[in-house]
Amino acid sequence: MAGGGAAAWYLLAVGCRWAETNAALAAAVASICLLASSSFGADSSAAGVGSYHAPAECPNHDAWRAALRERAGAELAKLADRLSIAIERRGGDASPKYEGRLGRSSAGASRAERHVRGATCREVFEALTLIARLGLAQMASEPAPSSEPAPSSELEGHVAAPTPAPISWRLTAQEELELARDPLPEAARPAPQTEKPRLAAAALALWGGASRATHAPDWGVAVSGRWNSERLQPFLLVGVYGGGEQFAVSGTPGKARLERLALHAVACPLRFPREAAIGLRPCVDLDAGVLRGSGVSVEGARGYTAPWLSTGVQLRAEWSPWGPFELGAIVGGVVALSRPRFYFVPDTTAFQADAVALRAGASAGVSV
Repeated sequence: MAGGGAAAWYLLAVGCRWAETNAALAAAVASICLLASSSFGADSSAAGVGSYHAPAECPNHDAWRAALRERAGAELAKLADRLSIAIERRGGDASPKYEGRLGRSSAGASRAERHVRGATCREVFEALTLIARLGLAQMASEPAPSSEPAPSSELEGHVAAPTPAPISWRLTAQEELELARDPLPEAARPAPQTEKPRLAAAALALWGGASRATHAPDWGVAVSGRWNSERLQPFLLVGVYGGGEQFAVSGTPGKARLERLALHAVACPLRFPREAAIGLRPCVDLDAGVLRGSGVSVEGARGYTAPWLSTGVQLRAEWSPWGPFELGAIVGGVVALSRPRFYFVPDTTAFQADAVALRAGASAGVSV
């Protein structure tokens, strides 16, 4: 319809003004205009029952209704039951992560769908809210179907009044400012409790660190949890790792063996970007456990066990290649809070933990 098309192109023009403050939302609005297959139909004789479906990390149905009330007003928001909305998460790095569909429900079917794509669920949600307001305003301007029979030609002096044409919706200056507001008002935001933690189990491999004499890896397992809030994207990991290594001791014919067993905890407050298949997190870590040293091929050698404690910082990279599978990699530094010393004789040190050292690691896991 000409009126709907003009409104869509006008919305694109308004979106260009937002680009300096919110480029991501402006790009999503531009995608709406390019991907829209057709305008909302004018046939609304059978009012359908709408629906709303979205992943757990997206705003829920109550947030959708609140957004429409805030954007379109209470009167237009009453027509929301005639809309069918669906937001889906798409995998892969080359394609957008989220796709939304909005259509009119009529006689049990959804018609005249519009598609929206964005890098985050919030972008898609806001774009669908804007286009839904355009559609609801147009639906409200459509004439209500008449249930009375057409006037009989036999009745003299009575002429059927012409059906008024649908009113084209125009944006006023105040409405333009309302559409351009970003972010959405607090009333339209999902409640923080709707953000459910996402748990995962993973296998770990760690190299380097202050408690190693060689490059032999340590192996471990861990569980982690992450969630998104309004300001933070916390990530917590708790696991256990262990390993052993054998090495020659300079100045002696014997060898030494060093074994480790420790708890490993990692905390990360932020993620960049907030929602994407690939992201980076700045983190801090803490290790607490024991080191055990013993002599090999040394007469009269005795083992010795000492407590081990260290802390450090790391940069964690995450990648979700498909579905629940997750891969991770870390690189960072470790500061020893205890430095146990192992020796053959008092003047021959077999090993002493470094004060500062580099560490790297990798993980592979499945989220639930």
